[in-house]
Amino acid sequence: MATSISYENEFEKAITLTQMDNMENYIKVFSVNGLVKRKEEYKKGELIYLIYYKDTNESIANILSENNSIRTIEIRERQVVGNYVQVNESEYVDGVLLFKGISVLDSNSNEIYTSPIDAITNQHDYEETNKYFYDNNNKKLYIFWYGTNGQFSNMMSYNPNHNVYLNEFKQEFLLEDLPGLVDFDWSSMDYYHNANPIIPT
Repeated sequence: MATSISYENEFEKAITLTQMDNMENYIKVFSVNGLVKRKEEYKKGELIYLIYYKDTNESIANILSENNSIRTIEIRERQVVGNYVQVNESEYVDGVLLFKGISVLDSNSNEIYTSPIDAITNQHDYEETNKYFYDNNNKKLYIFWYGTNGQFSNMMSYNPNHNVYLNEFKQEFLLEDLPGLVDFDWSSMDYYHNANPIIPT
């Protein structure tokens, strides 16, 4: 198996080796056969955080045990669903599960869905759930927010055609605003109307 190493900044965006040399915080990325296996985050030369991509035949207990010198470990499990990749995330601090979440990536590796999940009850926190819409150049155009019941709450727009609607007092659009927006067809955007479904159908 061929292993390669690359580097990212603390926001998991690719950087060069030269850029990494000038940064206090960076992530060292280990990929196996072109697929990311682990990410090690360093701060001032000290390994402070591990993101580990778990295969189905690996156990969480073994991953935590084998990396017990690292205080905080995030384990990600990838699942291909049609043209999308669902990533189930679990974060452990000193071996204790403190956070769970789900994200979904489209075929361009754009994150189109994120939702935290209560580590005890396994319930989605819909008020912190977001869906994202991108234009044809993979630029994030809209962010959708939801209420406690998972129904649409509001939308933030980065569409330049909507700048005329925005001012210092209005940074978001409510449901009643959407039909009046130019270059925006809410009726055809079923996936974004509610927090569910997680994967577009």
